[in-house]
Amino acid sequence: MKNTIYIFILSIISFVSLSGQMHTLNKDLPCINKTFQIHAHVFLDSFGVANYSPDQLRADLAGATAAFAPICARFELCGIDTITNYEFDSIGTDLEDTEIKNLFHVKNRINIYLASELQAPPICGYAGGNASANNSTVVLKCTGGTVIHELGHLFGLSHTFGGTPELVNGSNCETAGDGLCDTPADPYFEDPDIIWQDGCEFIWEGQDANGQYYSPDVGNIMSYYSCSCGFSREQFIKMANTYLNSNPKLW
Repeated sequence: MKNTIYIFILSIISFVSLSGQMHTLNKDLPCINKTFQIHAHVFLDSFGVANYSPDQLRADLAGATAAFAPICARFELCGIDTITNYEFDSIGTDLEDTEIKNLFHVKNRINIYLASELQAPPICGYAGGNASANNSTVVLKCTGGTVIHELGHLFGLSHTFGGTPELVNGSNCETAGDGLCDTPADPYFEDPDIIWQDGCEFIWEGQDANGQYYSPDVGNIMSYYSCSCGFSREQFIKMANTYLNSNPKLW
């Protein structure tokens, strides 16, 4: 009995300690304190089939809400429509993209267009506008983490491998890569043969301009690795400030 009580007390202490650590890590993050309304547009394919369900999108948005929780941002599906013209189910040019938005866009919402194919380039999704604009848009053909990734772009984030190549020592972190210093240098686009082992261990043998080996965060949601888990502290701050400092704001 004494051992049971002792273990129970240790469990409480561990939980309180962990909660305190989480509070300490997030205590200086800005708080948006907003629920963003999502309007979804589902394109039918040539067989009249919708390749994406409302329940699937709600699950993805629940995942996004969990990912954005440290800055108090939430995402809620408030409307969904079905577009029967299957020609729109394959988006291949900027002209098609513009036409779709002119025809179907709902103001004062984050519009998510769900297509089967994005032809140029062949990617899972892209974001247009930003978190302060009436034309904030996400176009997707993939599910799951893609929604969170594209919302990250909408709130001002770049890819971890974007821009000028970042040095491993971080000496140019403010002007290279994604411009944030707590996301390590990421060489993703420097070699198409970059691979990693099971367990998300990065094993590429390329080096930066100083001859140092890379150790990117393969769990960062803004990377292109398949281990995406979340955002960094500076990414949270940038996303919150992108919205809080913008004018006018998305309704």
